[in-house]
Amino acid sequence: MTARAGGRPAACGGCELGRAGRHLERAAAELEEARLAWGVWADGVRQLAERRLGVSAAEGFAVLDDPGYARALRMGAWFDQAVAAAGTALEAAGGAGAGWGIPGCPCLSAKEQ
Repeated sequence: MTARAGGRPAACGGCELGRAGRHLERAAAELEEARLAWGVWADGVRQLAERRLGVSAAEGFAVLDDPGYARALRMGAWFDQAVAAAGTALEAAGGAGAGWGIPGCPCLSAKEQ
């Protein structure tokens, strides 16, 4: 194993685990962006429903009876679940930025043996 400045071991980062981790970090970030985009879209659907019904969400829950808006809200749960699943996977793998080719990476342990 080669040493870096300061005598610390060089991180591998080139293994398939590191590659998978980097993909996971990007996927989690993209899913969060998708959830934000969904929110903007769902707000537009809400505004259309309010105009069509002649009410606003502030005036009561009548807009929730609109089938299009109800569907948009259900879709939000799927976006939330996807973001949560990606977060759980990151946490299980050691967190964003951690464990991907840093000392303690399983492949480094195997290479040292």
